[in-house]
This record gives sequence, structure tokens and C-alpha cells, in this order.
Amino acid sequence: MKGRALLLGICLCLGAARGFGAARGSLDGLADALVARVAPARGDDVAVAVSAPAPKLAADLAALMVARLIGAGARSAAPLALTESLDDAHAAAQARAAGFEKLVRLRLDTSGGRLRAEGSVLAVPGELWSDEPLARAHLFAEASLDDELRAYLPAAPRPPARGWRTRTLALGDVDVLALAVGDVDGDGRPELVGATRDAAIAWHLEGGRAIELYRVPLAGRLAALRPRADLATVRVESGTIEAHASPFADGVTRAASGLVPLSGFSFPGLPGACALEPGVDWFTAASCGAAATLLPARFYTAVAIARGDERVIAAIEPPSPGGAAGTLWLSTGGAPIEVAGVGAQVALATLSHPQAGADVVVTTEPAEPGEPDAIVIRALALGAPSLHRIAGLPGEVRALAAGDLDGDGSGEIVAAIRDAARRRTELWIVD
Repeated sequence: MKGRALLLGICLCLGAARGFGAARGSLDGLADALVARVAPARGDDVAVAVSAPAPKLAADLAALMVARLIGAGARSAAPLALTESLDDAHAAAQARAAGFEKLVRLRLDTSGGRLRAEGSVLAVPGELWSDEPLARAHLFAEASLDDELRAYLPAAPRPPARGWRTRTLALGDVDVLALAVGDVDGDGRPELVGATRDAAIAWHLEGGRAIELYRVPLAGRLAALRPRADLATVRVESGTIEAHASPFADGVTRAASGLVPLSGFSFPGLPGACALEPGVDWFTAASCGAAATLLPARFYTAVAIARGDERVIAAIEPPSPGGAAGTLWLSTGGAPIEVAGVGAQVALATLSHPQAGADVVVTTEPAEPGEPDAIVIRALALGAPSLHRIAGLPGEVRALAAGDLDGDGSGEIVAAIRDAARRRTELWIVD
């Protein structure tokens, strides 16, 4: 309790220094709008946990929130420094262990020229056998990214010496749900491999065409439980293809020795395989065996690449209750970076591009209702700042992957874009 009182005193001083004797800024206004929705009761002990693209942005907003919560009637309030990227249930458990009764959980996103704060007020369960927090209120506030707020963010790279290049290939009526790149026939040239709801297909890309090399049926025992929508995973490891689609209980490994059943869903660059969470369309890290400690608690999809002696991992976390978009979870060796407001697809790429440097992370981004998603290329840096955005796509981005598709030593990004109305899929290749 003494430690929390000392921390509270520090936070109150930070809030006072920000709120008195200086002009009130955009972050102050954001804190005011959020606290107005929290409405703490007298006697509440409240923790504030903020995830943001920049650590100082998270810390300053948490300090402002703490000062205002005390002024609004809370008995005590303090920032809660999460030890890792946690979902609401695990964050609430950490708050309970620290002696709090309520948790204000916020995630910040800085896309589209605005700072958006979205989260929940959670009642922290007091019983040891009760793990699920109870949501009391949904929180949302936003502000334009003015000079004050932009100062928190890492500087964007300088404009490129050349633009991004995009080319397209028609794939036909093939509803691709997952993509990977690798040499699958031992000829030293990379191929593109896709997984649909019932097959794994390998293509060689040449002369503006996707030439199908072979396809492997994924049919077998039907899955006992199906997700809300069909999904699949595919990866290429040392010439071996591992693919699994949700309609079936088992996947398939295609190696030199033939076809072998595959248990679980495999993700590029990560060891082992994961189990699909029953009744939903995401996976849990706890089901991933050797990769369990490398991933967020829940995720739609994941990928990893080696960068020097470290492994870079990217995953997409599902939206929080009431949320409309996912969160990019990015681990580059230190504390994970979180970027809210992304779609369900992700890829990691090593490029030779004057704007991108060496490595980038690629995500989809939800657009306006009824409009196709965009593809966003981000730097592998603090805050994952956006480098390039591709909008006006002819359909839904069903899968993303990256690799050296033309064998020139530099990687490309490839997206499978599905026009469901026309029953047509295009490959968009970006470098």
C-alpha cells in the first residue's frame, strides 16, 4: 500500500504539472473525455493500463487519467504497467493481484491523422475462482494529431527516391485463405503456395502469369467444431508444405516422402502448431506448444522472421468486446509494440526499398463500411509508423505473405484479393 501511495503521489504531481500553469493541450482534452465516461464511485480503487505506439504517450495519458479519476471521486488510482501484451481477462487478473477493484483498459491508435483511444472499464473479480472481468462501460475518444501529439511519435522516414511498384496477376476462381513463399520443388526458385478450404496449391510466377504446379487435397476427417468463417494456414519449411483448413480435423504435410497427416495449424517462421479455439475464429497461445511463450494470448494469425540473432514476430489480436478492429502485436526482441485499428491479415517482409529500409510489417486496415480494406506497409520501428498505404482494392484481402518471388535477392509483398461477387481472385505484388 505504501508503494502504491508513493506511485499515486508521483502521478498526481505529473497531472498537476500538466494541468496547472500551462495551456491545456490535446492529451488533456482526451483524458477529460475518457474520465467523463468512467464516472468512478467514491471508494473505488482504480488501475489504469494504457497501450500505445509510443511508451511516453501511454505513460502521460495514464498519469493524466489517474489525476482526474482522483478528482472525480475515486479513493485511489494508479497506472498499471502490464508485464506483457495481455487480453482483458489477464490484465484484470494482474490488476486484482495489485489490489485494485476496477481497471480502465485503453488502447491508442494513431492512424489516419487522428489519435483514437478505445477501451473498457472492467470490474475486477474478487474471488480466486472467478477469472472473467465484468465490463462496466465502453470508452472511446479521439483528437486530431496536432503538433503536441505528433511529438510523441517516431519521425517518419523521408520520402522515397522511387515510389512503390504494384503489379497484378489473375488467379481465377480460387478462394485463397492463406499464403506462403518458398522453394517447394528443389529447383532453387521460390514458389507461391496457397491454401483454400479444401486444397493446398503451388504456383510458379513467371511472365505475368501464375502457373499452377500441383494441388494437394486437404479433405479428410471433418472437424468436430467449425469457426464462424472458414480459415486456413500454410507454411513452407525446407521444401516441405504444411497446410490445414478449418473444415477438417487434420491438415496435410507434403514432403519428399509423400503426404503425411498434420495435427494443428502451422504459422510461417514459428515452431510447432496451434489449435483453433472452438466456436470462434482465433487461436490461443496456450495451444501452441513450443511457440506458446512467443505469442499474445489470443490471435487471428501470426508470422515470424529471423533478423540477425533475434526473431521478429507479428500477430493480429482480435478486437476487444464491442471493438470493430484488431490490434497488431509486434515483438522485435524487447517489449511488444501494439498498434490498434488493423484488419485480420499480417506479413513480415525483408525488402530492398529506399523508403522501407530492410524489414517491414504489412497489415490490412479496415475502411469505411461497404468499402474494401486497404493494405498498409509499416516500418519495423517504435510505433510501427506507416510507410505506404494501398487503397481502392477490387475486393477483400484474404491473405498476405512475403518472400523473394522473382529470385532477385529482394523480397516482395503478395496479397490475395477476392472479389466474391465476380468469383475472382487477383494477386497484388508490391515492392
